[in-house]
Amino acid sequence: MYQRVNVLKPLGKSPGAAAPKEPNVTIVAVDDIATWPLRDSKGVNHTGDFIMKPNAKMIQVYMTPSKIKAGFESDGDEDAVSFKQKFEGESPGNELELAEFVQNWTGVNAVIIYGSCSDAFRKVIGTKCAPVQLKPSLVDDNDSRKHMLVFEQMAKSGYVPGHYTGSLSFTDPFTVVSSTAVPVNSTNGRIYQLPSLAVTAAIAFSEISLNHGDTITLIGGGGVAPATLATGVTDKKAILKDGTTWVGLAGATINLEVFVNGALTFLIEKSRT
Repeated sequence: MYQRVNVLKPLGKSPGAAAPKEPNVTIVAVDDIATWPLRDSKGVNHTGDFIMKPNAKMIQVYMTPSKIKAGFESDGDEDAVSFKQKFEGESPGNELELAEFVQNWTGVNAVIIYGSCSDAFRKVIGTKCAPVQLKPSLVDDNDSRKHMLVFEQMAKSGYVPGHYTGSLSFTDPFTVVSSTAVPVNSTNGRIYQLPSLAVTAAIAFSEISLNHGDTITLIGGGGVAPATLATGVTDKKAILKDGTTWVGLAGATINLEVFVNGALTFLIEKSRT
């Protein structure tokens, strides 16, 4: 629950200065998302990862960094204020692949994930129930050749753009061979697909070598007797909300944050579905 607090001036000499944008903007089709990361109780910060359906991937489109604009507007009568999010970018040239992107993404419900070189998080434009759609245009004249890529919400929502520190999924989740020895490291990524089990087993971690504050997602593999994750008290154990055991049913997810305390490392639950 949000508690009213002071909002002070951010650190830095000029905190309101423009932040250079990352040129590769991530675009996700809503129909390709299996599980959405939840927003926390304060309504902005996403906890966990976007989990894609089998064989589905996020894509990236290059956009001129200095031409990227994102934000939202609000309107509505008293007691009925809502938000409408928008993302604008320019992609140079008139290549076939770019034209095919415009042709095939127009009319597709999507979310945009973009970042800057000044922040430790990315921002998400669009929501599950109010996604954005592409409204493109082309400039091909004596001065330049470029596609104008505008993504707008068609429906208003009650949410401002979200903050996202989760993974970007351009490859399949890491396939776990044994749920009793899950190797969590940077090579294997941050999304882990558990196996389907005929005989249940307690999930254990053979390794946790990510940085403090990183998050991982476990995806349940289901089966006759799915794997389970319980709270532990020793190194490389999970600490779960209210001590409630998570059952790895097919497609179920749990999001865990790495917490390093000296020589000990734990995974603390952030959210589950």
